[in-house]
Amino acid sequence: MMGGQNGPNQLQRKVLEQLLDAYEKSKTFQGGNQVKQSFSVQIGKLFPRYQDDAEYDYFCQVNESMEELCASALVAVERERNGVLKKVVLNMEKLDDCYAYLGRTPRRQEQEMLLAVWEELSEKLFVEHVGEQSGKGGNAGDELFEPLRRYITAQYLRIEKNQNVEYYSHNLEEYRALLVAAEAVLENREEIFIRNFSIKVFHDSKRMEQLAGKLAQLLYQYGEFQEKDAVLEECGIVHTPTYVMLKGNVRLMLGGQKIDLSLLQGDIALSTESLKGLQDVAVLGARVVTVENLTSFHDYPAGKDCMIYLGGFHNQVKRDFLLYLYERNREKEYCHFGDIDAGGFYILEHLKRKTGIRFRPLYMDVETLRRYQEDRKPLTGNDRKRLMQLKEELDGRVEQGMEKTDYRDVIDYMLEHNCKLEQEAVEVEVFS
Repeated sequence: MMGGQNGPNQLQRKVLEQLLDAYEKSKTFQGGNQVKQSFSVQIGKLFPRYQDDAEYDYFCQVNESMEELCASALVAVERERNGVLKKVVLNMEKLDDCYAYLGRTPRRQEQEMLLAVWEELSEKLFVEHVGEQSGKGGNAGDELFEPLRRYITAQYLRIEKNQNVEYYSHNLEEYRALLVAAEAVLENREEIFIRNFSIKVFHDSKRMEQLAGKLAQLLYQYGEFQEKDAVLEECGIVHTPTYVMLKGNVRLMLGGQKIDLSLLQGDIALSTESLKGLQDVAVLGARVVTVENLTSFHDYPAGKDCMIYLGGFHNQVKRDFLLYLYERNREKEYCHFGDIDAGGFYILEHLKRKTGIRFRPLYMDVETLRRYQEDRKPLTGNDRKRLMQLKEELDGRVEQGMEKTDYRDVIDYMLEHNCKLEQEAVEVEVFS
């Protein structure tokens, strides 16, 4: 019986998969070929052991397997004069039988199923959700799900070009779950533990973690997230609670109590749950400063500043706190202190874009680079690439008459002098 009762053996499966792959990538499949094509695989290339004289048993196994395929008329075989198999040729009249024998869904059918999934998702995202967000009208839904819209648009084009669909591995249910998860993550507006979120979306506490890697990659590729590993956290899907750490010249009204941080020597950390009891934030000084790294946050003597630890790219909880503070202290100056490298400036831009607050760079200037020349590090190839990309973005804004940034000269200096600086290298005395 051909391949056994359970279908093709491994050798037969490999040959048929290769033949169908070649067919599905061809002009014949796309219907644009005037010349009749044939599709074949070289046995010696596909199975190198077949040509090894010491592998006689394997040689016989390959011959027997290919003869079975030939006897079923799924393929034809060509041999050398000595009887050794040269190549196996797909029988185009038996395409449907080949798919059925492999249990493989034809590419055209897969494409039609994917188009149906996208059509359903597009209708849900851009009709059902339009106008629901924050009273912003029809554009809010589009903006909220922009990463998914970009992704789906790109996949339509890939199908038109007969290219493989990204993040689809021939399992429609798994793929549908991935898109459902992406929609739910983008829509989420509160901090929630990943297992609780998974139960909420899938009624399965482990499903989100199974999808997390591929999901983060998709949203990172098509969204405006700055770090792939922090995509879910930025959307409020966390493993542990977020804490907002702050210190300095600021007074909080929390749970009916006034907490004057200017009277404390250190800082305080407010959990997500604690922040729900926040009733007011009053900045007593003239300036609010966000800090990228924890060591620098602790070392920085706040003085008259209100200091907030950002921890790299902020998430929804920290963003909400910053916006809450800003609404009550609009007249203050807002600054960000981070590494003087591509990452530091991307964090600054991300902070400005996501909050709408005009943060200025603090101690992220040419003077600081010169002062700490001995602590500078050389740029990597990736550093240069990211700095050049940021430089192009900034220049594009100027050409469009948009806001001119106040650190364009720093990027030029870094590129010219091949240097960057970690903020931890800057001594505390500079700020006293």
